[in-house]
Amino acid sequence: MCIKLLRIGEAAERLGVSAHLLRHWEAIGVITPYRTASGARRYDQGLLDALSIAIKCQHAGMPLSAIARLLNGQRRERKHLVAQQRDAINRQRVHLERIVNFLDHVLECSHPVVRECPACQDFVSSVS
Repeated sequence: MCIKLLRIGEAAERLGVSAHLLRHWEAIGVITPYRTASGARRYDQGLLDALSIAIKCQHAGMPLSAIARLLNGQRRERKHLVAQQRDAINRQRVHLERIVNFLDHVLECSHPVVRECPACQDFVSSVS
């Protein structure tokens, strides 16, 4: 069975990213595509899967240095990196929920000037 190796443009199109992005990720060590004898980059299904994971991690706010370690590291390090990002997202979620609650309050606030509202002032003093 022959495994299809994709050129960089084909891989980029399949992933919905630019070829420039794939070159950049290679340059900083996130991925290492196969090279033909003439030096052309080639991507197999395993590398496409890894890139899909990298893209999802980037959407989750993970820095590229952590993504590179996640893709190339041992299971223990991967678990640590994912747990760390999950915890950061959860902290951000709590913060955003407080902001949404504040905005909901402001929409209903009966004070003519928001800064005169005790609930608004409580929120302002609680934001870190």
